[in-house]
Amino acid sequence: MRKQSLVTQILAVNALLILSTTMAGIAAAHLSVGDQVEQQQALIIVMGIFGAVLVNGIVLRRRFAGLERLISLMQDVDLSRPGLRADLAGADTSDVARLCVAFNRMLARVEDERARTGSAVLEGQEQERARLARDLHDECNQALTGILLRLEALGQRVDPESRAELQTIKELTTVAMDELLRLARELRPTALDDHGIRVSLQAQIERFATTTGIVTQLHLQEDAAAILTELTEQEQIVVYRIVQEAMSNVAQHAEARNVEVTISRGPNHEPMVTIRDDGRGIPERPEEGLGLIGMRERARLVGGAFEACPAPSGGTVATLRLRVPADERTDRSAA
Repeated sequence: MRKQSLVTQILAVNALLILSTTMAGIAAAHLSVGDQVEQQQALIIVMGIFGAVLVNGIVLRRRFAGLERLISLMQDVDLSRPGLRADLAGADTSDVARLCVAFNRMLARVEDERARTGSAVLEGQEQERARLARDLHDECNQALTGILLRLEALGQRVDPESRAELQTIKELTTVAMDELLRLARELRPTALDDHGIRVSLQAQIERFATTTGIVTQLHLQEDAAAILTELTEQEQIVVYRIVQEAMSNVAQHAEARNVEVTISRGPNHEPMVTIRDDGRGIPERPEEGLGLIGMRERARLVGGAFEACPAPSGGTVATLRLRVPADERTDRSAA
């Protein structure tokens, strides 16, 4: 059974009290409705009761409006889109104002803790990726290299028919080595550590174009070179991973023929990365999977914002903006 709101309950109690008081007054005055004059008096009393209840209801709803807005805001809170806060200007009583202040402080603490936890998780992921990449490169790849050398030595001592079979095995081993190296580069690109984000992005784009056959280009606008050099280590990792994930989405879903990755300045002179394709596009309100959620979360944890939407000329445009003010990292206003 649905419970009635607090306003409705208070209004019902007040109406009952007014009615009871009026009926008690009528009984005490020994009024009756026997003649026309007394009927008119009774009608006036009834109208007075309804008027009192109506005024009472209007006053109560106005007084509880701030609380209703706060409740609605609480229901709309989404920690993946931080920055939403209760508007103290809409608090018309001291109690509601105190609730708004307490709620805003709670949200700030939760968002700060979530950001710290998320940063620790991302850092742990990158460290684990780096460890796996080293293991693949140093251990697995060396073991396969040893197998190749043994197969080469064995090929010198066997008959021609067996030599052909050994050659096939060597080719399969070489393919496995190349795949391991590719996985190691994707897990933790050495170029990102050795040469920085620009070289890493270019290498990533070239590998993507070679693997998928999609024409992919990197455009550096204005002072893009300076933009990339001023990025922090965490920001560089976020840029690399989001470009990697966005291009992976293009390869899997977009059916595109061309992809452009552009480095530029945003509307507030902030670093901005745009990934644009000419594929089949994305819905206006896409059903967000783990990929979109993960990219938005990565961007948020370094003070940025990520958005993917249909391009005006067709296809999809994904935009990463870094160093975005907190009030711009949410697309909803406070109640």
